[in-house]
Formats: sequence, C-alpha cells, structure tokens
Amino acid sequence: MTPSPSPSFTVRAVLWDMDGTLMDSQPFWDEAFIHHCQALGGDPRPELVARMTGASIRTARELIAATGATPSPQDPATAEVFAQMAADVEASVRVTPPILPGARRITSMLSEIGLAQVIVTQSPRRIVESVAHALGDVFVGLITGDDGLPGKPTPAPYAAAIEFLGLRPEECVAVEDSPTGAASARSNDLLVIQVGGSSKHFPGDPGLVVVKNLAAITPHLLLWDDSLL
Repeated sequence: MTPSPSPSFTVRAVLWDMDGTLMDSQPFWDEAFIHHCQALGGDPRPELVARMTGASIRTARELIAATGATPSPQDPATAEVFAQMAADVEASVRVTPPILPGARRITSMLSEIGLAQVIVTQSPRRIVESVAHALGDVFVGLITGDDGLPGKPTPAPYAAAIEFLGLRPEECVAVEDSPTGAASARSNDLLVIQVGGSSKHFPGDPGLVVVKNLAAITPHLLLWDDSLL
C-alpha cells in the first residue's frame, strides 16, 4: 500500500464545541426550563422542551415566552427567567459536572503536547467557565453565548475563535456533535471531527470525519494524520 501523503499544513489549535461534545448539561437545562416556566403559569409542552436542546440564549428566551410564562422574548421578565435557569444549571454543573467519558483524557493530552484549545459554544459564560475548570483549565480562550455573536450555524462563533488565536483556519480543527455546529465550523473552512452519529452530517465532505465517541479521538487524528482517515 502506498503511504498517504503528509498533510500540507500544521494543526496548532483544537476548537471544542461544549454541550453534547465535552459534556451533557441538557437534562439540567430541561429541568430548569420546565420548573421556572411552570412557576409563572407557563406550559412547557414537550415540543418546546425538545427545542431547548442546543438552543442559543436568544432561542431559549423565545421558548420561555412561547410557554406563556412571560409576555414576549424581549420582556425583562424573560431575561430574568433565563438568568434563573442559567443559575440553576451553573449550580448543578459545579456540584456534578456532566463531563462526557474521554473528555478529560483528550483535553489534558492535547494540553501536554502544546496545542491551544478553545471552547466555542452558545452557553452562558459562567457555565462555560465551570466546565473549563472541571476539565483542568486547559483552555486558552472561551467563545460563549454572552459574547453577543450570532449563534451557530452562522460562521461567527468559530470566526471569533480563529481571530482570537491569530491563526489561519487550516491551522485549526473543530470538534462538534451537531449539524449546526459542524456547519458553523465548515463555513470557516475548518476541518471537523464529528463526534457521534452513524454517518456524516454532510455526506461526501472530505473536511469532516466521524468518530463514535471522544474515546476514539487521538492526537494523531486531531493533527489530521492522513493515514488514520
């Protein structure tokens, strides 16, 4: 067999999605959404709860208002409900960080070999900081839902991470679990490791590779070693 050619670039940073990739806080968000909306007389119907998965701060506020708990997404009461939800989730994350298997191993390993790591997420900063701390504070930067950027799948979150690092897209690899996140990363010409799923979110895209779980991710894979693809 002819060896695969060496890649024509050097990976210097790994950009991590957070929820669903490094941790799973969705049960905390769902519980907080139901509790606080019901407390104000809202009806958090199952279809609204389902839409909380991966929701940006803006979308979460729209869903709060959709339950009838508050008059509109722009109402100050909606912001207060979301703040209470986020506080509950942060407290839960601090007590029992829902870190997914393999997350500590791979982020620690990448830190040891000198790769810069950034979390790129739509979650509130205080929750992201709690997760980063639970993973050993190995991240050089955090792009969060409090940064005022358009959310995934727009290019903005990953574009901000690339700019923060002062690197070129070809020097970074993103790790994502969702189609919206992968779309955001690929729109910046980032190579993407897709965690989970039986097939690619974007079939035929050579810039996206699927792994079963975090345990399957190795430094060689993140360095885009062609012999492993």
